[in-house]
Amino acid sequence: MTQEVRIYLVDDEPDVTRGLSWLLESVDLQAEAHHRADPFLSSLAEHPGPACAVLDLRMPGLSGIEVMERLVARRPDIPIIFLSAHGDVPSAVRAMKLGAFDFLQKPFNPQQFLECINRARQSAVERHAEWLKRRDYDESIARLSGREREVLELMLDGGSSKEIGRRLDISPKTVDVHRANILRKLEVANARELTSRFRVALKKD
Repeated sequence: MTQEVRIYLVDDEPDVTRGLSWLLESVDLQAEAHHRADPFLSSLAEHPGPACAVLDLRMPGLSGIEVMERLVARRPDIPIIFLSAHGDVPSAVRAMKLGAFDFLQKPFNPQQFLECINRARQSAVERHAEWLKRRDYDESIARLSGREREVLELMLDGGSSKEIGRRLDISPKTVDVHRANILRKLEVANARELTSRFRVALKKD
């Protein structure tokens, strides 16, 4: 893994973040610690690259679950590891349903924590790349008309002008006009490049 991944530690107990920071430093990993949710969210908003977060389940102000709900909406590419000393099974189940990367019960084995962090870092790189593709796709198709979006979906499924025209009840010549407009608006040279850039993102829907 060559891309730098920022590690956030968010826990209202300074001793916890200090101990986790030392543990990460022992394997040459640096972390950014916060003791409340709001400063963490502000810092993350200014960080455009891949990241992972270790969140305490229960904190003053926004809880770990509430933080995750915001991240799902804003930065769904961030793997989240939850820490809890309470054994709160319903909250753990809710966290997993929201897509938590892992859930560790305090006290936990240091090696287990480091292994979990390494998996999260790798996942962060992959998820961030996919998120950028998804964002690029969303921004790109916003330039298209409703009909052009319909044609685009069928193009990405490999449809010919005749097949697309038959599906949409328009002439192949009209499809060709839409094809040309799509390539121009999305700034791609041909249908092959279009498929390479956008098909994976489309299939995420």
